[in-house]
Amino acid sequence: MVGGGASPVVVVGDMNADLIVRGDVVPRFGQTEQLLDEASLVVGGSGAIMACGLAKLGVPTTMACVVGDDPFGSFMLDALSGAGVDVSAVRVDPDTPTGLSIHLAAPDDRAILTHLGTIPALRPEDVLAALDVARRAAPGG
Repeated sequence: MVGGGASPVVVVGDMNADLIVRGDVVPRFGQTEQLLDEASLVVGGSGAIMACGLAKLGVPTTMACVVGDDPFGSFMLDALSGAGVDVSAVRVDPDTPTGLSIHLAAPDDRAILTHLGTIPALRPEDVLAALDVARRAAPGG
């Protein structure tokens, strides 16, 4: 564990939910229902995954990104907060849904379908807000 002396980090990036499905994932059109072996909703987006990893190492981490005011946004905020990431600067956009990636996972490959949603909505002022949060949380801040 990195721990107490680690410098604070602000992660600037994407935060979207990943829905991972495993089993017979090759779609068949014609309203054919297929049963899956497994489905899980997990933290997605390179930025969010990095932020969780840093926080688990004991690095004070603040996330700069945008999510929608929807169940996927709430899921992501709760998951990152639960991992120890400061999400107080994350902007919640009431008009745009949180990004979502659906991973069709086969044993030796995968296909990813992504709805961008709020992923490209990050603005410079969102980054500045996260930097301000990190500065205030730092010792002597």
